[in-house]
Amino acid sequence: MDHDNGSRIARRAVAIALGSTIVVVVFKLVAAAVSGSISVLAEGLQSLLDVFMSLLALWALRIAAAPPDRDHPYGHGKAELLTSAFQMILVIVTAGIIIWQAAIRLNEPRDIDVGWGLYALGYAALANTAVMLYLRRVLKKANSPVLAGEIEHLRADTLASAGIFAGLIAYSIFDWQPLDALIAIGFTFIGGFFAVRQLRRVIHPLMDGSLPPGELRKIEEVLAAHPRVLGFHNVQTREVGNNRVVTLHTLLDDDLSFVDAHEIAEQIEDELSVKLGGAFVTLHYEPYRAEIEHREQEHGANGDGRSKQ
Repeated sequence: MDHDNGSRIARRAVAIALGSTIVVVVFKLVAAAVSGSISVLAEGLQSLLDVFMSLLALWALRIAAAPPDRDHPYGHGKAELLTSAFQMILVIVTAGIIIWQAAIRLNEPRDIDVGWGLYALGYAALANTAVMLYLRRVLKKANSPVLAGEIEHLRADTLASAGIFAGLIAYSIFDWQPLDALIAIGFTFIGGFFAVRQLRRVIHPLMDGSLPPGELRKIEEVLAAHPRVLGFHNVQTREVGNNRVVTLHTLLDDDLSFVDAHEIAEQIEDELSVKLGGAFVTLHYEPYRAEIEHREQEHGANGDGRSKQ
């Protein structure tokens, strides 16, 4: 799937998630006001944060869809990564505030009315699950860090809603006042855990980390199978949003003309780009025997270590 089409699909998916989350927020905040439950209020605030994050996601997807320009030759894909990282930091900070407020409620327990809370959280769990399954299908078509972030916080919200739903039922059975605050602390902590996990995933590409091992194997397979490639080295890769960037050196026959070597290099670039789903590939070609002699004379190397035998 081309980048522009993938971006449009991702933006539509985030817009659907945003609409669903707004409805969930209204239900939760009304239920929190009526029931007096700190756990339901915590969920309402988390979902309100989700609305803000979905708006950020739409903005990031619009920026990321902009074509490369003079200032951003590799495109604007990192807008998605930066937004996803910011989203997860907000989730972690909000989780800390909610846990703090719930701890205060532990010292000042009060009775709550669980009815509205059960209705709101039951609806939230079902709605979030449906949207999350939809986003997973879209993610397979449009590899977007923002969509991955949306799925993570929806998963956390769904688990929290289901858990607090069960906790409210337990509260109605045992009528133990501190249980409401303990539930809020427990499930907010779970949401924070998922946010930390997603933040760790986003940091790698933000730091220009290399492509996953599976992607690197695809590069090696293409080069190893090409009949004109005698060796390769200095393979450097990174991700920019949902794009991949690859630079490398290949060793070609010394007797090739400049024009022939250039045509072969372009052919290899095209093959690698297709194999990696439209990656930006830049290839530098070198004469095989001359490069090996240079390494032996200047660096004391015996062969190139990556040449096909």
